[in-house]
Amino acid sequence: MGCGCWFGGGTKGVDVKHLCKILSMNCHLFAVIVWIGCYIVTPVFSECIQDQNCSLPSCFCGTFEHPVGRKNTPQIIYFALDDGVNSEVAEFYNRLFHPSRKNPNGCPITATLMATRKGTDFNILLDFYNRGFEVATHTDTPSAITNTTILELEIKTERQTILDNVFMSANDIQGWRSPYLKTAGDEQIRVLKKLGYRYDTSKTFVRKNATGGLNSFPLTTDFPWPYPCNIPPCWTQSHSNFWEVPINALWDYKKAYPCPTADGCHNRPDTEEDAREFIMMNFKNSYNGNRAPLGFHMMGNFFRHVPFYRAMDRFIKEVLMLPDVYIIPISKMLDWMEQPVPLAQITRYESWKCAPLASPTPAMPALPTLAPKLSAEKCVQGQNCKLPSCFCKTFDHSMNKSDIPQIVYLAIDDALDTSVSGYFERLLFNRTNPNGCPISATFFVPTTGTNYTLVRDFYAKGMEIGSHSVTHNNVITREAVSREARRSKENLATYADIPLSDILGYRSPYLATAGDDQADVLQNLGYAYDISYTFTRRPSYAKNVWPLTADFAWPLPCNVAPCLRRPHRGFWEVPVNSMWDYTNTDICAYADDCQRPPPTHDHVRRYLTNNFKNSYEGNKAPFGLHFHGRWFHESRNYMGFKGFLDYLQTLPDVYIVSVKKMLDWMQYPTPKSQIQTFGPWKCAVMKRPQFQQLS
Repeated sequence: MGCGCWFGGGTKGVDVKHLCKILSMNCHLFAVIVWIGCYIVTPVFSECIQDQNCSLPSCFCGTFEHPVGRKNTPQIIYFALDDGVNSEVAEFYNRLFHPSRKNPNGCPITATLMATRKGTDFNILLDFYNRGFEVATHTDTPSAITNTTILELEIKTERQTILDNVFMSANDIQGWRSPYLKTAGDEQIRVLKKLGYRYDTSKTFVRKNATGGLNSFPLTTDFPWPYPCNIPPCWTQSHSNFWEVPINALWDYKKAYPCPTADGCHNRPDTEEDAREFIMMNFKNSYNGNRAPLGFHMMGNFFRHVPFYRAMDRFIKEVLMLPDVYIIPISKMLDWMEQPVPLAQITRYESWKCAPLASPTPAMPALPTLAPKLSAEKCVQGQNCKLPSCFCKTFDHSMNKSDIPQIVYLAIDDALDTSVSGYFERLLFNRTNPNGCPISATFFVPTTGTNYTLVRDFYAKGMEIGSHSVTHNNVITREAVSREARRSKENLATYADIPLSDILGYRSPYLATAGDDQADVLQNLGYAYDISYTFTRRPSYAKNVWPLTADFAWPLPCNVAPCLRRPHRGFWEVPVNSMWDYTNTDICAYADDCQRPPPTHDHVRRYLTNNFKNSYEGNKAPFGLHFHGRWFHESRNYMGFKGFLDYLQTLPDVYIVSVKKMLDWMQYPTPKSQIQTFGPWKCAVMKRPQFQQLS
C-alpha cells in the first residue's frame, strides 16, 4: 500500500514537496490530517522497507527472505506447547527435550510452554523454568475473547496466577497466545503492550502449497498485518516495539490441506512413518528454502498420540546432528531476530549461551511402544453386528431414504443458568414435532456454574440432561473420568431429582477424551453413549456419518487422540459431524466455533440451513447442532437460530429430538409413515418433580 499526499487548489506559502516528503516518511506511524488553508491532507500507511523506515532491533518488516542471507541464517526450530503443564505432559517433555539433547553450541534444547492456570502443576512448571524453558501465557476459556476489558482481565489473571505460584520475574513472561487463535485486533496489541508483553503468537499464515512457497519470518507490528487475514480481525494500525510470531501453517502428510496447528490436521498421520513424513516434509520446506523459523504449535497432550510422539522423538535426534539447526524457545528466537548474528558466530552469541541448570537433570522416560494393530475383522451389519445392540459405521442407512424421518438433535454444552435459560425457554418450550409432541434437546451440563433448579425444570419439560463433568477441566485419565462422570451423575440425581437411569450421555470437556479407558468407565457407570469424537466430512458436500456402536472400536479418522482401539460392546458413539462455515470454505467443529462467524442473523440462518440440507437432501443422517448457550448472547445468532427452527417446522418429516430419542430410533428404525405409533417418540406426560430445598 503506497503513502502519498494530495493537495487541491493553491498551497500559498507552503513548500508542498518538502511537506509531502515529511509526511511520507512518517505516515506509517500514524494517520495525520493536516489542514492547509482550505484543504486537507490525509497520509496513508507507507510500505515497510527494511533499513529505511524500519530498523532493527525495534522494527522488522514482514518478509520471506532474511537480510543476512540464507547461508548466514541458522535454522531455528521452536515448540510452542499449549495448555496445562502437569505430570502427563512432563513425561513427554522430559524425553523430547531432555538436557542430554544439545544444540550445536553445546547448550540443551528447550521449548516455550504456553501455560494455562487450569490443569497446571506449578511445581512442575517451576522445574521446567529452572531448566531454561520459556514460560508464556495462554488461556483455556471455552470461547474466543474479543472484548478488550475481558481480554485484559484474562491476561492479567493468567500471568498473575503463574507469578503467585512460580518464583520468576514478570519480565520473563513475554508471550501470549489467544484461544482458538481469534484475536481482538489492534486492541489486543495495545493491551499486551500495556501489560509489558513482548510478543503475540496468534495470527496464521498459509504458504502456497506443501512443497512450494515460503514461510514468513516473524515481524514487528509497526505496520499493518501484511498477509491475508485468515482469522479477522487483524491489526491495521501501527504499534511500535512489539513482535508478532506468525503461526506458519504446516501441510498434512498427504500434501492435501494446511494444518493451522501441528495437531490440527484433517489428514492426521496415524502411523509413525506417516507422522515422520509430515514432520520432515515441513522441516525441509524451511531448511532447504528460506530458513524461516519452523514452529510446532500444538497442545502438549497431543503427544499421547504415540505414532506422532515417536516420530517427533526421531526427528529431534536426527536434526540435532545437523550443524546449523537450533531448537530454542520463542524468546531466544526473537533475540536473534532483533540482533541477527551470522551462523558462523553463533557459538559466541551471548543470548544463546548455556544457562546454569537450577533443577536436577531428570531421568529420560522410555519411549512407548506402538499399540498392536486392531483385529482385521470388519463390521458387517446383520451378520456380526445386529440391532438393537450393535450398529456398524455407515454413511447410508439400509432403510430407503424416502422412508427415513430427518432427525435433528440439539446437543448444548456448559452450565445451565439464568444467563442462557431464557433463550431456550423462548426457542424450545412451545414447539411441537409433526407427531404433535413437544420437541426436545439435550443439555450437557457440568456441576460448576449450573443452576440445578433450572435443570430440574428443563428435565420436567422433556429435555434430556447429560453429563459434562464436574469441573469442566480436561478429563483425560481413567481416574479423572471415573471421578468426574460418577460425581456429575450423582449431583444431577441428588440436586435435580433426575433418575440415574435417565442420565445416559456424556460429553468430554473440550472434546478431550481418555480413549478406551473412558468408554470402559462410562459403561460401568451406566452411561449408554458418549458424544465426544469428531468426524470431518470433506468436501463440504460429502456425507455425514451415522451414529454407531463401539463394538469394532472407532473406525473413523482419529481427529483428537486417543480414540477407541478396543471393542466396547453395545456402547454408542455419537460422532460430532463437522459443519462448514457460512463461506463454505472452512470447518467448524461446533456450530458456534467457526473461525469466520456469520456476520448477520440472515447469514446465521442460511449457514445452519445449508449444513442441514447436506443431510436432508443427502443421506438423511441425523443432523446434530452442537453449541454453547452463550452463543445466543449475540442477537444475530439467536435470531438466525430462531429463523432456522421456524424453517424446520415447515417440513413435515423433520423431528427435533434429544440425543437419547435419536438413539431410540437408531436401535429400532421406524419408517416415518409409522412414527405416530413409535413408542419412544410418543408424547410423555410431564410430571413436575417435587422440589427440594437446596442449601
